[in-house]
Order: sequence, then C-alpha cells, then structure tokens
Amino acid sequence: MPPEKPDRDLLIALQRGVPLERRPWAALARTLGLTEAGVLRTVRELFESGVARRFGAVFDAQSLGYRSTLCAADVPESALEAAVARITPHPGITHCYQRDGHPNLWFTLTAPDGELDGELARVAGTLGGYAVLNLPALRKFKVEAVFGQSEDGPLRPRGPVSAPTGLPAAPLAEREREVVRRLQANIAVTEDPFGRLASELGYAPGDLLALLKGWETAGVIRRIAFVMRHRQLGFLANSMCVWSVPAVRIEAAGVSMARSPHVTHCYERPAFPSFPYNLYAMIHAKTREQAVGIFERLGLDAGLSGGRMLWSVREFKKTSPVFFCEPPPALGKSVSI
Repeated sequence: MPPEKPDRDLLIALQRGVPLERRPWAALARTLGLTEAGVLRTVRELFESGVARRFGAVFDAQSLGYRSTLCAADVPESALEAAVARITPHPGITHCYQRDGHPNLWFTLTAPDGELDGELARVAGTLGGYAVLNLPALRKFKVEAVFGQSEDGPLRPRGPVSAPTGLPAAPLAEREREVVRRLQANIAVTEDPFGRLASELGYAPGDLLALLKGWETAGVIRRIAFVMRHRQLGFLANSMCVWSVPAVRIEAAGVSMARSPHVTHCYERPAFPSFPYNLYAMIHAKTREQAVGIFERLGLDAGLSGGRMLWSVREFKKTSPVFFCEPPPALGKSVSI
C-alpha cells in the first residue's frame, strides 16, 4: 500500500530527487519534520509493496550523446501482440503502449546520436510493414513524473515548469561511463547509499558526490530519485492528450499546461497529415471522469478547443533508458516496407 496522507510530502520529495549527501534520508527527515529511521522505513516499504520501481538517476539523454523520439504506428488488433514481441527486445525501446484510436501502437526509442534514424528504420522494418510516425520532441515544456501533487484538488497555476535541457554532450571517460551504468540501475537503500555506491565504483565518497553534483548542475542528471508505479498509487486513468495549435500560440499553451500538477510530460512535436496534432500532454488521474475534467480544464486554461484523449489500453513495456551498454540484439525478421 502507498504511504498514508501524512507521508504525502515525503512521497513527493522522493520523486523530485533525494539530497546528494552521505545521509540523504536524514537530510529529508530534517526538511520534513520526520525521523531518519521513519524515512528509511517508508522507503523500504515502497519497494516491498511494489509501489517503487527504481531508485536511481534520471539522465538527460542529449547530455550523454543520445537522442530519443516518440513513435506511433497503426497495427491491426490481430497482429498487435506479435508485432510488439518482435520490437520490444530492443533496449532502446523503453515505453511501449497500446492506446485507443488510431494510431494504436506507441513507443519511445533512444539511441546514440547519429544512430537513432538507423535504429528507427530497423525497428520499423521489424514491426511488420506498418508505417511509423517519427515524433521527436521539438520543445519540452515539462518533464516531471511526480505523482500525488494535489491530485484531489482543483488545478492552480504555479508558474512555468521548465525541464532541464542539459549541455551539449561531452566525452566521458570509461570510469565515468561506469558510474552512468551503475546509476541507471537500482541504488541500494541503506543509511549511506552514496557511500556504498562509491565503494562499489572505487571512488572516495566525497569525490563521487562532487561528480554527481557537477552532473546535476550541468543538467546531465535531472535528479536521483524514486520512480513509482503510478497504478499502485491509484492513478488508473491515464491518457496522452493532443491538440493542434497554431505555431504562434504553442509556447503559451505549453507553458499553461506545464503548470498543472496532473501533467507529467508536455511537449511540442511535429504534426502529420494523418495525425495533425503538435502539442502533447500526458495526464494521470484516479478515475476516467476526473481525467476528462482535467483534459477539458487544460484546454480551457490554454484557450484551446478540440483535441483528443488517447487512453492507455495496454502496457507492453516500461523501463528506464539504458546508456553505454551492449549493442542492441537482433530483432524479429525484417519486413520490407
């Protein structure tokens, strides 16, 4: 079970990022008026109950020399599971969903800069001959997967939320790449997690924390935090919402939507004749009725009409991006398009 309401501030703080200190739970406890032992107990319960999926770093892919894109295809229901089985072994595919409507198959793909187009062509060929829309983020208005922020209350503007963009990728030494590899896995939940991590990596604790703080300042690391399973927190109605917005209005609309605590991601993406939408907002709610209300309010606050809600129907894959690892494995039999 998720924490009770008295622990809501802690739940939010854990998702926003833990302090880069030798005793992060003690630092959080001081900020929230709790005890270190109580925070550590809650953290362990989150994993034991299945609410927490991962405790590790959330990296800015561009800063590490990678690129990501959102992809969509329309696959007949009878062929969907087989098509998904052919592409999801690719480690660069981190999220893969069936959504209602058309297109119905949505997935994200991450690959080293210079290789993304080739990997996308390989995945598209493996998919089975279905046309794939390439929908990279042209502008990021919000990237903040934090659940539990006033989800039962009205939407209240709280100022623009801007996601770190990171600096241009700089070459990393192999030792630094090993830090990245370790941080994209789970960090052990101990009283001194960064001290233990430093020991595993052959760093002095102070040197490792200095490296991580430098990466955080530069935008290479967005945060070291808890990634939660939102359904276990009660967010069962999830929808990707899209609008067609004139270019001169899209920045104001994106900033408006980023203010909502119900929006975890908000991007400008390219529009296509077959899918003429360029503003995307991902919302999570506890009920379908609440989600519809959020969608309508987002459009009203941004001065938009129309739009579509693409409901999550099935989750085929959900993992974190993997950087500096082995080449992608062979996929299913390629099909010429």
